[in-house]
Amino acid sequence: MTGEHRRRDLILSQVSQKRREVEHRTLHNLSVSNTDYNQHYVSQFVLRGFHTGNEGQIWVFDKLKCKSFTDAIKNVASEHGFYNIAGSAEIDEVIQKTEDATAPIVEEIRTRKSLKGLDEHKRIWLSGFTALQLVRTKGYSERAQDMMRQITNVVTHLSSGKLSNKIRKQLGLNIPASGHEKTLATILGLARSAVEELLKKMLVLCQSDGSSVFWIGDSPVPLQNSINPRDGLRSNLGLGVPGIEVYLPISKDLVLAHMCPSIAVVAAALDEEARGMGFIHARARPYLQALHNGTPMVLDRQEIHDQNMLQLAYA
Repeated sequence: MTGEHRRRDLILSQVSQKRREVEHRTLHNLSVSNTDYNQHYVSQFVLRGFHTGNEGQIWVFDKLKCKSFTDAIKNVASEHGFYNIAGSAEIDEVIQKTEDATAPIVEEIRTRKSLKGLDEHKRIWLSGFTALQLVRTKGYSERAQDMMRQITNVVTHLSSGKLSNKIRKQLGLNIPASGHEKTLATILGLARSAVEELLKKMLVLCQSDGSSVFWIGDSPVPLQNSINPRDGLRSNLGLGVPGIEVYLPISKDLVLAHMCPSIAVVAAALDEEARGMGFIHARARPYLQALHNGTPMVLDRQEIHDQNMLQLAYA
């Protein structure tokens, strides 16, 4: 095992240990900590990359009311006690420690506009932060709760309305906690699984060509699959599905992307075919260069628009 692999395993084991400490506490007996503050489900240091010019302000679009306005960054994508379980803010404390470790790495990328020289240690933290940002949002919690309600309704219907204690335990119905709290209790474990998948991906930096700016939503880690269409039965948006693309905007002109290795295989084939015909493929060559050199892949107005529509759809 190499030194880099040992460091990776050490960091992941530290995160895993903290996750187990949180999950192994019962939802009945978590220790009470200071919870009287606004807890953000999108990191403030990421949001600051999208400020209006006033570093404390950001443009906001309410897609339910179709209304735009400015607000303080400290007020958006947040709720008082959002991560509290039975009066404990322990999950928020874990998240804050992850942010403290990751923020300098993101700021370095913003300043240099390059991934060149990004070592394995920093790569692990970026992937861990992205994984956590994927599962920590209000949107994720609401989708998870809705899925559990649907599963419970189907199982209840199939059981003629009578659920055994074993099934009730499996569905978490015996735990005296809200659906949101039950979801929160799982997110650190889910993040661990997600980061293991993200570390298998290729890291690419995308940059605006200056024609427009990137947006960020309140569920800022959208997934897309451009080379592996759905078959009508199964989703093509799992983190382990071939062709998956995972995006995280980090400023108005930069997006961090975790890309499935199969995309590079397709790009290489397109590039080779183009070179054989005597020209350069407009997208495949820049993508391969970005992978090889750590330089950003420049996106044009239409591609920036596509990224922003992903943010809008997931919000």
